[in-house]
Amino acid sequence: MENTEALRNVLLKYGVPDPKIVGKLPKGGRQLDFVGHADVTKFLLEIDPNWSWVPIQWDNGRPAIHVENGIATMWGELRVLGQARLGVGSVEAKKPDLDKELVSDFLRNAAMRFGICLSLWTKQEWDDIDTGAKPAPKPVHRNRGVEASEPVAQETDGLLSADRRQQVQAKCAEAGIDPAVMAANAGLDWTGDLKESDVPALLAAFKELKSFKEGN
Repeated sequence: MENTEALRNVLLKYGVPDPKIVGKLPKGGRQLDFVGHADVTKFLLEIDPNWSWVPIQWDNGRPAIHVENGIATMWGELRVLGQARLGVGSVEAKKPDLDKELVSDFLRNAAMRFGICLSLWTKQEWDDIDTGAKPAPKPVHRNRGVEASEPVAQETDGLLSADRRQQVQAKCAEAGIDPAVMAANAGLDWTGDLKESDVPALLAAFKELKSFKEGN
């Protein structure tokens, strides 16, 4: 139970990175937000000084690298707070420091599965899904001479809308993923009352299942 709570705190504390450390990475004709290898390593050390990683497969004493269509990939397993999760690094095979680039990309990808900088991946993976978010109404300050008849802003319940749920379900269908399984992997019930705040956990489970399917 203690470990589960610690893992949840990772998402709460490190899920949304400080804009000061977010850079831009050109990919597929777009500029993607990313946080560098050094900052991700710093987060990992803060979370668990004993974190570690190993490649999924070795090749002559080195992490196995697969090259196809000019892209090199390396699968690995990141262990944090006693939990091991898969991740993958992928970069252009012609990179001069290929091994370093792959490890760097792998760590960012695998750390995301623990919730580190997850907000950046959420934007990239489901950027075509309408968030349905609306600006919160400004609160009324009674001590500034506001008439008592003016309505006071109320917080919304934050439940996942039906349209939003359908969009997520459609994304799962495209990837051949059962949304109920995705939700279960995130510790949630797909048939229950999901909240907007559950989306990062759903996305982490979605990406993990999608990566697993693509790796097989």
